[in-house]
Amino acid sequence: MTENGLRVAIVGGGLAGLSAGIKLLEEKPEAKATLYTLGHHLGGKATSYKDDAGFDIDHGFHAISRNYRRFLGLLARAGVDRSKTLVMDQGTYFYDEDTGKIAKSGEATDEKSRQDGKKMAAFFWKNLATIYSQKDIEQYDDICWTAWAVEHGLDEALTKKRSFRFSQDALFNWPHEVSAYITMKSLRLLGGSANYYLVDGSYGEDLIEPIVNRFRKLGGKIQLFHKLVEVLHDGKRVAGLRFAQPDFNYHNHGRTKWERAVRVIPGRTAMVADFDHVIIAVPLDNLRELNPGDRGFWRGFPGIENLRSVATLSFQVWTERSVLPNLSACINGLDEPMPMVIDYKHLKSRYKNDEKCGSALEWVGQETQFEAFSDEELKAKAYESLLRIPGAKDPRQAGIVHESFNRNTSNHERYLLTDPGTLKFRPRSKTHLENLFLAGDWIRNEVDVPTMEGSVCSGYTAVDELLKAL
Repeated sequence: MTENGLRVAIVGGGLAGLSAGIKLLEEKPEAKATLYTLGHHLGGKATSYKDDAGFDIDHGFHAISRNYRRFLGLLARAGVDRSKTLVMDQGTYFYDEDTGKIAKSGEATDEKSRQDGKKMAAFFWKNLATIYSQKDIEQYDDICWTAWAVEHGLDEALTKKRSFRFSQDALFNWPHEVSAYITMKSLRLLGGSANYYLVDGSYGEDLIEPIVNRFRKLGGKIQLFHKLVEVLHDGKRVAGLRFAQPDFNYHNHGRTKWERAVRVIPGRTAMVADFDHVIIAVPLDNLRELNPGDRGFWRGFPGIENLRSVATLSFQVWTERSVLPNLSACINGLDEPMPMVIDYKHLKSRYKNDEKCGSALEWVGQETQFEAFSDEELKAKAYESLLRIPGAKDPRQAGIVHESFNRNTSNHERYLLTDPGTLKFRPRSKTHLENLFLAGDWIRNEVDVPTMEGSVCSGYTAVDELLKAL
């Protein structure tokens, strides 16, 4: 630490990096925090941006649980008025493949589904204490949620239902199983509620921008277009960070998708060393790009090679005429690979009051098992899936005004797979290099579920560990 105070370099412009910077400057106002980020969109996977036509494009569908206390607290400190910015949806709905109907979570579509619901309720009641309050549930990470549920009394036939598959879909793990531990942690985050907050606006402008402004108001500095390519160290401490400039020719300046690894302009690198501590808050696959062959660096993260990530899909369509009338909630359990869809028409003010907007649809899912499908084939599957919903109309016949399809395959866009048995491979914030700390929703933290709340929690944890090391 210099005579002028603590200097911290933060790498990563997502929620983890931003929340780390804000917590640091709130607790140490004299500190100097500089955040380095790959592109010009801050907020990571939680943000949105306006395309050339002026439409708000999401990385994917995001819902905010009322139990996201850290994230909601961060928004409040950033000046976001929850009553004006967030809106509660109408609940969680599922498609019942047996009856071809949809029903709200906990409700039935026929007598059989009513009996199935009673069985499910009995299972949760029997295991209520374990699922929602038992402390030592990490022991259940080595078993999948399906097996754990059957072992603890759930009728195995119910695990074949699309509604049961929701935990795999929500965490983008389908068709892979999800750890029982992660599922229990997810259920605790939801707090027994099937309702979520959604943004009455856009994530980028209404949530991320105020957070970024909070960081800057506290004195934080932001350096855009910096891709970390090497961590320089002596085996004990980080001495420097080597950055390169992304080559936007391979991104068509925002009009086409990045490749798996973002290319950089050859020879255009810079070394940064004016820091005392470093917080690296980047996704799993970005960290894996660093320091190839450097045993001194990688000996501290031996389990990372056992972790996997997944490419997510997001499809947005705006139509002139309504295709899902009078239902303002996410419908789950549709066909893969995008089994979740929502119509924002009756949820968001901008669409409620726009007579030219009939529906504002968004599908979300994962690419797994559909990697060989073209974008057009995946869109067609989304439309076919939507038409399973009783009363739904084909958007292609409803006057498509605009559409956006995101195939999030690049390293900085991918999500961690929460397979059974992988918790032990996820690193913690404190590393073997005494001045290096990690953050990100894939890093071990109190939340442990890859979510916006997990991102914020990991950022806070990194700062807590950093301050302990002073």
